[in-house]
Amino acid sequence: MVLKDINAIRSQVLNAIKTLCYEKREFTLVSGKKSNFYIDLRKISFDGDYLYDIGRLLYTELIKNKNSRPFDVVAGVPIGGLPLVSSVLISGFLDGSSIKAVVIRKEKKDYGKKKLIEPSEFLNKGSKIMIIEDVVTTGASVLSAVNSVRNEGYAVTDALCVVDRQEGGGENLKNSGVNLLCLFTKAEIEEINGLKA
Repeated sequence: MVLKDINAIRSQVLNAIKTLCYEKREFTLVSGKKSNFYIDLRKISFDGDYLYDIGRLLYTELIKNKNSRPFDVVAGVPIGGLPLVSSVLISGFLDGSSIKAVVIRKEKKDYGKKKLIEPSEFLNKGSKIMIIEDVVTTGASVLSAVNSVRNEGYAVTDALCVVDRQEGGGENLKNSGVNLLCLFTKAEIEEINGLKA
C-alpha cells in the first residue's frame, strides 16, 4: 500500500470538512448556544474513505511528532470520538507503535463489570489517558470525560480534536489543566473559498 503524502491528506481532509461537513444556517448546539453554522464531522469520520486519513493526521501531527505529552492510553468521547480512536490505533500499528484504547462511558453500567472506563486491564493507578474528540466548542463534553477519568484515579493532561470551533473550549480545558491540540480551527475552515462563518 502506497501512503499518501501527509500534506496532501491534510488538504483533502480540510476540503472535505468544508464541502461535506460544514452547514451554514442557525443551529442550537449541545451547550444550548445558538450558532449560525454547524460542523457535522460524522459525515466523514464514519466514512471509510476519510476515517483512516483523519486518524493518520491525528497520529502523525499530534501524537508521533510529540505535540502531546506522554500517555498510556487514548479514549474517545462518545460518540464522535470513538471512530477517531480506532483510526489512531490503526495508524500507530502501521507505524510500528503499539497504542491501547479505552472507552469512557457517560455513566457506569448496572450490569456486567459495572465499570465506567473499559477495558480496565490497560490501566494502572495514575495512568494517563489522552482524550480524543471530533469537534470542540466549549469543551463541555471533553471536560465531562476528564472529570470522569480523574474521579476514577487516572490523569489527563492532553485532549486532541479534529476541529476547534474557537469558542472558548481551549481556554476552558486549559483552566482544568488540559492542553487542547487540534488539527484544524474554525478560522482555517473559513479560509477555504473565502467563506466566513
